[in-house]
Amino acid sequence: MNRKLKIAFYLAAIFVTGVVTGMFISKLIVRHMMPSREKMVDHWCDDLRTKLDLTPEQLQKIRPIIERDMTDFKDDLCRQMVANLSNCNEQIAVELTPAQKVKLEQLQKEQEGFIRNQFGGETTASSKTP
Repeated sequence: MNRKLKIAFYLAAIFVTGVVTGMFISKLIVRHMMPSREKMVDHWCDDLRTKLDLTPEQLQKIRPIIERDMTDFKDDLCRQMVANLSNCNEQIAVELTPAQKVKLEQLQKEQEGFIRNQFGGETTASSKTP
């Protein structure tokens, strides 16, 4: 393998490792800074209940709407992360050999699985129901 190709491969590997490490660290930070989905739903419901003087019946009807939208938010966030990662990998692939591209495709599947497992959202546009 010629020297330029080796350097490009090592730089791509360092970059991809940085992306995965950054995602892991971001998840840890988000966990400590951002409350769970259930706590966010409870807080939002309590806020609406007190500020709008909601009846228990109204709150019972509103809560599922908030829960659904919080799930949609998480799914949208995961899809955006995967789209950004895919865009990055497409740019990296330009510099790789065919064999390296196959390995990069496998790495991308692993990265998408990591996002799905860590954030619990959907990572494909086709999974969202209207």
